[in-house]
This record gives sequence, C-alpha cells and structure tokens, in this order.
Amino acid sequence: MIVDRRKFSEVIEFPLLINIVLISTLVAVIGGVSLLGFNISGIAWVLPLLFAGVVLLANFGKPTHFPVVIWIPWVTYVLLYLLLSQEPNALQRSTIMLTPIIVGIAVSVLIINRDHLERFEKHYTYMGFAFLFVALLKTGVLLSLRLPTHGTLAAEVMTGTLLCCLYASSFALGNTKAIINWAMLAIIPVITLTRTGVVVTSLSLALTFAPLKRWQRILILITIISLGIAVFNSDRMQKKMFFSGSGNITDMSFSNPNFTTNGRLYTWSLFAEGLAKQPWFGYGANASEMLVFTYTGLRHPHNDWLRFLYDYGRVGTIIFAITIFWQMWHAINLARESFGRTKLLFYAGASSFPLFMLFMFTDNIVLYSAFFGNFQFTILGVAYASYSYSLSEKRS
Repeated sequence: MIVDRRKFSEVIEFPLLINIVLISTLVAVIGGVSLLGFNISGIAWVLPLLFAGVVLLANFGKPTHFPVVIWIPWVTYVLLYLLLSQEPNALQRSTIMLTPIIVGIAVSVLIINRDHLERFEKHYTYMGFAFLFVALLKTGVLLSLRLPTHGTLAAEVMTGTLLCCLYASSFALGNTKAIINWAMLAIIPVITLTRTGVVVTSLSLALTFAPLKRWQRILILITIISLGIAVFNSDRMQKKMFFSGSGNITDMSFSNPNFTTNGRLYTWSLFAEGLAKQPWFGYGANASEMLVFTYTGLRHPHNDWLRFLYDYGRVGTIIFAITIFWQMWHAINLARESFGRTKLLFYAGASSFPLFMLFMFTDNIVLYSAFFGNFQFTILGVAYASYSYSLSEKRS
C-alpha cells in the first residue's frame, strides 16, 4: 500500500480542532458503540469541548471577529440558572447547550487561510459521502435494498440538513454541481421517514440566505411542494402520518385522533399547567426533564421551545431568540463583504439557524451538539477565522 505523504501531511497540518469536530460528528452519526458504559453518540460532544478549551487557553487574549458579545446575555442567563438549579443532570444539559458556542469561538481564533478553506471543503465533502453510506447502512437499505417502514435516525438527519446548507449555499453562489450533493443528502429524511426532517431539509435550498434569483427560489419551492405532495401520498408516509394508514393534508392536526404524534401531544400537554403558573422565569435549568420523566419515563419533551419556556421562562426564551436572529444578521452582513469559500460558509452558517429553529418544535436539537451544534458553529468559526486572516493579509 502506497501512502501519499502530501495528503497525509495535509490532514496533520490542518487545524486539529476542526478535524476533531468533523470526526466526532461522524462518530455520533455512526453510534451503536459503547465506551466505558456510555453510548459513543452520547459523549461525542465532549472531545470537541476539551480541544476547544485547550485552543482557547493557548490563544488567550487573541482577538477574534466571532461576535462573542452577541452570546454573552444567553450564556450568562444559562450559567445563572445552572448555579441556582438543583435539578439532576442540569450541569450536563447546560454544558451540552453551551459547547457549540465555545467550539465556534475556539475555531475562530485559528489561522485559516485559503488552503485551509479548500481542505475544509474536501473534508466535509468526504464526511457527506460517509454520512450517506452510514445512513443507508443503518436503515438497512444498503443490504436489503428495501426502504424502512418506520421512522429512524432523527438526530442523524439533522447532520444531513447541516450539510445540505453548505451545498445549498454553494449552489446559490454559482456551483451548479453542488445540487447533486444536496439532492443525495436531502433524500435521506424521505428514506428514514423523519417527517420534520423531510420538510426542514427540503427547505434548506429554498431558504438559503445565499443570493438565489427570485425565479430560482420560486421554481425550487414549486418543485419541493410537488415532490412533497408525492411523498406525503406515498404508502410509507401515509402509514407514518395516520393511524388508519391514510389521510389528507387537511387531516394533519393535533386535534385529529387519526394523526400520529408519537406521544408528543400528550408530553406537550404536561407543560400547560406549569407554564401558566410561572410563565416569565420558568422553573430552572433542566426542570423539564424531571417533569417529562415523572409522567412518561422519557427524558425530553421533543420540543425545545417548550423546554426553554418551562426551564428559562419567556425572558430566557426571548433572549435566546434575539441572540439567534442577531447572530444570523451578523453572519449575513459579513458574507456580503466576503469572497469565495468564506462567503459560502457565512451564508451556510446563517442559513442553518432557521432550520435549527424549525427542528426545535419537534425534537431536542439543542441537546444534539454532537450531531448538529458543534459542526454548525465550526462552520461559522471557520468563516470568522478566514475573515480575520483576510483582513490581516490586507493590512500587511
């Protein structure tokens, strides 16, 4: 076996933290392996956090264009609630939520030049093909050549959606071949029967903040709607959507007993009384987990907006929402000033947040930092680092 020393050297020279995030994300997607009694998917967020901490300590005081000030109110609020909380697992859940921010800041202080950007694109492209292979393998499609009859891989689909953001931005910026990669990943939620994933992933192309022409967006939306209707009316999706195995789009209502919610409606109803009693400041970090566990034996409400409202109240939820929109605005503005792959990454990072917020309505994406958050903020971190490097080059 002949080893290409140049390619091997590229991997070693490429910032280690970024590779750690990509590898950890793929490890989380693979899952199914235990380490020291823990599922490896559940601890894949830890390694990026540790390496990010080392990077920040080594670069303490180094200026960054990452908008740290935007995140200070939310981080402060979470830490304050953590200090006051007596709920079990509050430390772990709070740390998971804040890990992507720490990773993004750490990545942003790295030196990222044009060669690094090119390698990053290659690496996440390899990761995309690996993700596709793993998804087809885990659903059994690769071995049986049959589509699964029940929903699977909800968290993994979120990783695919983030990759779709990258290819959607690339396509909008003129790389027409990127639509092929986007389509290969966008089909995964259809295969895995993840309903929110089907909707959110398909919207990643139409809702990209990268500059698509109006007629292109309209054409894409028409195509998505047409394909979406076809998928909805397929036998597999009908059985997933309705207890009877059939129904219309107008039947998709939580008040319809024929509409399947996988227990979400009952779980969400548990929050009504508590939210009415303490709407503004909530019950403390991770209080929602104990509520859900007491009545269902589960750990999460499958709705992060409800989680935030119950744990942090309206005040905390509003702070979080403002932070998200501010971060999007900041990234989009810098995207307009940037060029090439830096522009692409800024747009992809910004475009991921609306999709993130949609996933929050039906799942626990906030706690899926190993699948989504760490990679999401790495994309932003690389963009900010590259932007900083290009400014320093102009000054010198």
